Amino acid sequence: MRALVVLVFASLGSAACDGSAEDSAPQARREVVARLEAYTAAARAVDADASVAFFTDGGTLFEPGITPLVSRDSIRAFIRSFPGVVVDSAAATADTVQVFGRTAIVWGSFFERLRFPGQPESAQHGRFVMEWQRGADGTWRIHRYYRVPLPQGWQPGPATP
Repeated sequence: MRALVVLVFASLGSAACDGSAEDSAPQARREVVARLEAYTAAARAVDADASVAFFTDGGTLFEPGITPLVSRDSIRAFIRSFPGVVVDSAAATADTVQVFGRTAIVWGSFFERLRFPGQPESAQHGRFVMEWQRGADGTWRIHRYYRVPLPQGWQPGPATP
């Protein structure tokens, strides 16, 4: 887990440290949160085409245990690899949204309850980090999406010195 956090900071650091933080960021934060909510609705509907429309052309989805999915086509194929899945509930909550020019970093948590044909219900929760980029058309799209599922019953431990 610690290695993942270091990786996230290292890969996002260049975008977050370019010194272009905006004072007008509240509007951009609202736009990004609205896009996150719309993306979550598309994911809840298991709509592969609608879901990948939220990614940049070179967007990347990082899921533990699989090779990073780079491009809309590979993300679409991944979503379509779960035929018959039913999403009973799915939520993504943005805890922090930082805006740096045309880049926004969203730190948050997710919860989802799924049913796969012939399998018991599956519930997952965890943390995520998303890097959003504002395109030339003004639309915010996901460029990098890191999901970190946590074990059932996991609670944060005490801070260590």
